[in-house]
Amino acid sequence: MVSKVTKNFVKNFFGNRVSSKKYPFFGSIEMTRRCNSRCLFCPIGSEKNEFIRGEMKTEHIFKVLDQFAELRIIAFTYLGGEPTLRKDVCEVAEHATEIHIKSELTTNGLLVADRAEPYTKALDCIVISLDATDAEMYRSIRNVDGFDKVVSAIKECVRYSKENDCAIVSNTVICSKNIDKIPDIIKYCDSLGVDGIMLDFATFHGYWKDIVREDSSYDPDGMDWSTSPDKLKAMIPQVVKMKKKYPIITSSSYLKTFMTGDHHFRCYPYLFCCVDKHGMVAIPCFDSMHTRFYDIIDEYNLKELWFSEEAVKARKAVKNCESCYMHCIVEPSKVLGAPLRHFGDLMEWVNTFRRSGART
Repeated sequence: MVSKVTKNFVKNFFGNRVSSKKYPFFGSIEMTRRCNSRCLFCPIGSEKNEFIRGEMKTEHIFKVLDQFAELRIIAFTYLGGEPTLRKDVCEVAEHATEIHIKSELTTNGLLVADRAEPYTKALDCIVISLDATDAEMYRSIRNVDGFDKVVSAIKECVRYSKENDCAIVSNTVICSKNIDKIPDIIKYCDSLGVDGIMLDFATFHGYWKDIVREDSSYDPDGMDWSTSPDKLKAMIPQVVKMKKKYPIITSSSYLKTFMTGDHHFRCYPYLFCCVDKHGMVAIPCFDSMHTRFYDIIDEYNLKELWFSEEAVKARKAVKNCESCYMHCIVEPSKVLGAPLRHFGDLMEWVNTFRRSGART
């Protein structure tokens, strides 16, 4: 029997090719800006208090999800900060299941080991960050002593994943500290039994320096992977080759973009719908000079807003954006926004999830 999620995927995939109304595939909800890590490549966790305060109540998150369902979104991701600092992760996932939306938790893993059983029961996919193969390298990147906790979290989630039908994916953020260790990290994550392996290049925005505290450990200059071009050009072909043996989900076209340095691509921001911790949806995306935030808790209906002339115009304004290389934007734009041009990447996605046994 074909699930409603699969039906919505097919509707959106083919409908978006022929209709002027463009439906998103994915949603994200920023659960909190609080974080228990102090990553040197990320300002979150080191922000000034005014950027941390406030977050939606559980019932408001339910309201966002209900509007996601109206918009035929097939899956949503918990974003942070660190989402597991909230106690309602499972409750939110259970509501998503009731309205036929897949839920993916993206987490640093520090609090996950003891919650592996309920998390794998409630969630469809758990993405756990692991950027190193040893405690010393982990500390030099994340600025906390958490390597053993994260490894334990992955092992515990893998332990329960099959009986609870939940896909476990590792995610490695590539930065200057680990750029020459990426193949080793891939092999290590695979040895832990994960279903999929994601690779994500650290992203840096100039204005982030203005939102962190004076005592912040945020170090974009020191963590910038682009300062090691020779290591970059040596690493990427090796990783692309490894895709034949290891369940690397990240597409070849995304990876090769960083080897060539050509970040020109057609952006399709209608593919993803991002909501911040206050219940404000970002249109056309989270990071653009054209971005505006709209309150979908008390003021706007998401579906009406999504297809409004104002929203369509904003999305057109960024269609040729060349400054962005964020994984969550570039990857779907290439694979789902231009599937014929990147058909090989689309088939890689499908085959990887088939091998992993991930829920569809």
